[in-house]
Amino acid sequence: MALAAAAVLLIVVGGLLFLRSRPSVQTATVTIDLREHSVARGENPAETNQSPIELSRQAKHLVLDLPVGSKEGNYELALLGSGGEEIKSATGVAQLENHTVVLNANIDLASVSPGLYFLGVRQPGLEWSRYRVRVR
Repeated sequence: MALAAAAVLLIVVGGLLFLRSRPSVQTATVTIDLREHSVARGENPAETNQSPIELSRQAKHLVLDLPVGSKEGNYELALLGSGGEEIKSATGVAQLENHTVVLNANIDLASVSPGLYFLGVRQPGLEWSRYRVRVR
C-alpha cells in the first residue's frame, strides 16, 4: 500500500513539474471602446485634444467596440506611424454584439517601439479612420 502511494505521489509531482516547465502561451487581449473617441480621417489627420488610447506591447488580440453607424463585415486594422506608414497590420471581422459592432483582430505588438502612433481602422477600399494611440 505504501509503495502504491509513493508511486502515485511521484506521478503527481512529475506531472506538475512537466506542466510548469512548458512555455506558457499567453494571449493578451485588449478591449478598446472607440465609440467615445474622436476620429481623424485622411492622409494628414489633424491633432485632437483627446488623450491617446493606451496600448501595451504585450497586446496580441484587440477587441474594438466600433463607433455607432459602423457596419458588420471585414475590416483592416493597422498601427500607423505619424507619416501614415504601416508598422503592423491585421484583418478581422466585425459582428453585431449587444447593439454594438465589435471587431476582433489578432495583432502582435511585441516588436513595436514605445511611442505615439495612430490605430487605423477601415473596411477594405475605404479610407482609414485614425485614432491616436500610445504604445507602452
